[in-house]
Amino acid sequence: MEESCNQCGKCCLHMRRYMIIERNISDSQYFCHFTLTKERFFARLGGDDLARFRDRNSMSGYPDSCPFLRQLEDKSFHCTIYSSRPEHCRKFFCA
Repeated sequence: MEESCNQCGKCCLHMRRYMIIERNISDSQYFCHFTLTKERFFARLGGDDLARFRDRNSMSGYPDSCPFLRQLEDKSFHCTIYSSRPEHCRKFFCA
């Protein structure tokens, strides 16, 4: 049974060294490498997620976080590539 995300950010706050953006394909698409599993994937951003991704200020207090994670005004966290996240992230279970 898949659990829904509660937007706590715990799964992503220490992932910067594992989630590598290898190159920009366009303003809204990136070729990435998730080094824990050696998975390579395309990260796609659109709409509000693209605007959030461009705003890097929300994560200034979390330098080790995944480059695609953003903090919202209500202090919850949001994955800007949720629909195109790597398999490891899809299978993560927050206990």
